Amino acid sequence: MKPFKFKLQNSLELRKRQEELQKIELVALTKDFQEKLEVLQQLRLQMASLQDEIRCRQGSVIDLLQFRTWQEYIPVINKKIMAQEKLVKESRQVMEKGRERLLDTVKARKMLEKLKVRHYEVYKSELMREEQKQIDEMATNTYLRNRDLVGGL
Repeated sequence: MKPFKFKLQNSLELRKRQEELQKIELVALTKDFQEKLEVLQQLRLQMASLQDEIRCRQGSVIDLLQFRTWQEYIPVINKKIMAQEKLVKESRQVMEKGRERLLDTVKARKMLEKLKVRHYEVYKSELMREEQKQIDEMATNTYLRNRDLVGGL
């Protein structure tokens, strides 16, 4: 009997390669998301620090130039925060899509691997049937030969 050969082996190998590439891509997308999230956290810390400084100086005399600087800087940092929040949201969506693609590829690979196992089980059972057929044939031939030898004496 021919050795076992899975007809969809090339597809299985392709899925494995795709899975590895998508894992690498997901790592890069996750890193990008984390970096953008870190920038957002830094901007929020700057805003909180600025607000704390303003609160601390409320009871004291404030330099007019300092006050104007704060007044102009607060909208700028708010705008940066909003823009960074948008980047973080977009990056999260791209990362989630990458994760979904990876999960789909993993499912497809696992399905092909299960199919390969099933085909191998069928192959093994056919092989065992073939072997049993040969064993039965040999036993029948041996019996007939022995019967002829015993009957001929």
